[in-house]
Amino acid sequence: MGDVSTGSALDGPRWVSLGAVRLPYHEVGDPAGRPVVLVPGLTDGIAPVTAPLTRAMLADVPLPILRYRGLALSHRFPAEAVLTTRDLAADLAAALDLLVDEPAVLVCHSMGGMVAQHLAADRPDLVAAMILSATVPQADTVLRRVLADWARVVRVGDATAYAQLAIAASYTGRERDRRAALVVADPPPALPAEAIARHLALSHACATHDALERLAAIRAPALVLAGEHDPVAPPHQGERLAAGIADATFQVLPGLSHGFPEQDPEGFSALATRFLDAHA
Repeated sequence: MGDVSTGSALDGPRWVSLGAVRLPYHEVGDPAGRPVVLVPGLTDGIAPVTAPLTRAMLADVPLPILRYRGLALSHRFPAEAVLTTRDLAADLAAALDLLVDEPAVLVCHSMGGMVAQHLAADRPDLVAAMILSATVPQADTVLRRVLADWARVVRVGDATAYAQLAIAASYTGRERDRRAALVVADPPPALPAEAIARHLALSHACATHDALERLAAIRAPALVLAGEHDPVAPPHQGERLAAGIADATFQVLPGLSHGFPEQDPEGFSALATRFLDAHA
């Protein structure tokens, strides 16, 4: 059992209480529209929807979100050290039971896509369709190495080093250089203890993710997208993911990396909009 807070989205995020943990969420778009749920990746550890900047950025998500009832849910507070993507999927299922009364389309990036795989397998009644971008069906040594590099600098609160590593993995060409220069010109503040703990807990969930044998249970249609040069979730992982889902379409975005929804918002929006128009 759980309950939903009555706080106004104008004041900040609302909350879903699930026993000992709570999930903050933020709504955008049409309250009467078909639910489209944004499931965040590892960045949610440091920038959940409790942060005003994160909520403000949702207005610029490259999706026709205003047509729908957009729900952006962050992962649990507090986040303990031993956590799995299936635990996070159970949280999300419990929250959706309280928040929506019809199957939702999930739009998921990176770790969010890992969570969605378990959710769609465990609770098909909650999932109408899924967009899975830059994600994997099973963590491998390449992903774990990237996560370990990020965790090393996050553990000591070095937000600048983390931003530099994330930018190098997420963008290509001039966009990578532009973002790297911005970090040098305006370094972010040191990470607070709560953000460090959340990042490390969610990182552990990513590093232990394995839904490969569960993909056959997924019946929801899925659009699986991968960046050509993504070192975190390379195209062969996306292809493997799509091959395991009965009704999946797979596409590689040429010249792009892990952050392709931000680097090429028009291209991502075109693909995502066609999919949403078909399934939402």
